[in-house]
Amino acid sequence: MKKIRFQFKLKYLAILALAFILLGNRGFRSLIKNYTEFRKLRAEKAQLELQRADLERKLKEIGAKPAIEQAARKELGLIRPDETEYRFPPPKESDK
Repeated sequence: MKKIRFQFKLKYLAILALAFILLGNRGFRSLIKNYTEFRKLRAEKAQLELQRADLERKLKEIGAKPAIEQAARKELGLIRPDETEYRFPPPKESDK
């Protein structure tokens, strides 16, 4: 009977020692913390890659010559040196 109790106590002692080594060790806690940070950074990287792809698509759209010229004419009011620009006031309510 004493042999069974000794093995039973030894089993619990081994489990307790293993738990103490794993949970009491700074390296194991550091490993868990690093793994959670890795997962968070991996998710952030995926989000940034999607954002980058969207920005590259927009850059290709803007990079086309007609789009640049249209934006410069509309937003900045630029004209070519040999062109003449005519500006008319908007129609009045009575003219409509």
